[in-house]
Amino acid sequence: MANYAPSTRARIADLILGMRVDTSNVDVSDAVHLHQAQVEDFNVYGTILLMNLFMEVVTVLEASAALFQYTYSCALHTGGAITSTKLGLVSGSISGLTEGHRVMWGGGAVSGSNHNVTGSAGVSDPAVGLGDPIIIGYKDAVSTIGHLTTTQDIATGVVFHSLFYVPMSAGAYVEAIY
Repeated sequence: MANYAPSTRARIADLILGMRVDTSNVDVSDAVHLHQAQVEDFNVYGTILLMNLFMEVVTVLEASAALFQYTYSCALHTGGAITSTKLGLVSGSISGLTEGHRVMWGGGAVSGSNHNVTGSAGVSDPAVGLGDPIIIGYKDAVSTIGHLTTTQDIATGVVFHSLFYVPMSAGAYVEAIY
């Protein structure tokens, strides 16, 4: 078995899964992050092919009936601002999720039921989480991918978000907002 250098392993992962961008860990007791309001997680510069997107729990979430979904926005769109376009229907309840659970955007139909909560901490179904990629943004645009929590707030816990993408327009890239 070959023992590849860490930089080689990272390059192979970029080629197969897309380039990865993570937010920092967020303590949701900030009364913003999982509190029934739009929150922007990533800036998107240009056009990308979105391969995978998920929120991972670092510290157990409060018991609550909260639901979750990812969104796309572009405040500078010349035809009028694009605000919180849902990237699918809401997830099931994220109440009490423990360390290692993920809420995965499953790709494909923007109006489809594609936000899935993993059944076990540390195990995600790639058929669900690595669904059909979608194109996000447009040439020379600066847009965002964020999330929306609905039904109830979650007041305790720590999470982070991960995004995997392939640039499509010249100079396209993604950066975490926090």
